[in-house]
Amino acid sequence: MSADLRTWLFASPRRLVVVALTVIILVFVGGSALFGNDRPTGGGADPGSVTVGSTNAAVPDAGEYVAAAVEFVRLWAQPEAGESQEQWLARLTPLATQDYARALTTTDTSTLPGVQPDGDPVVRFLAQESAMIAVPLAGGTSVLVTVVNGEGTVEPKVSDVQPNTGD
Repeated sequence: MSADLRTWLFASPRRLVVVALTVIILVFVGGSALFGNDRPTGGGADPGSVTVGSTNAAVPDAGEYVAAAVEFVRLWAQPEAGESQEQWLARLTPLATQDYARALTTTDTSTLPGVQPDGDPVVRFLAQESAMIAVPLAGGTSVLVTVVNGEGTVEPKVSDVQPNTGD
């Protein structure tokens, strides 16, 4: 019987390759089933030292960021009647980062939207220490407000406002 198998196996090179590959595959599959497939891959770690833990990622609360963005836009978008640029800036400075407050000194208030926030803000990006909030305006446009946990304080501060033109 083994002589017949050898004759049959070696009669065709193609048959020999197919049978050899089949045996190799069976050895790998059988070895994985027999010895398990839970060994660590790389790093040379001892299987006894590998631990798998369950951790819950902390999802930041967007509420503070949204409130800061909407309040800033409410004060920023439209100076009060008869208000000077210095008065407008004095209202905004506590809500802005130091760098952005300095940048606001060059703002021409006549170029501001001139309308108040209106509608539901949309959180476009949220991380532990920053967020980007799209704040809709009464005129049908919106602005994209960057809010950070600001510069030595625990309350969020606005660090940028841009037209929300989409991606």
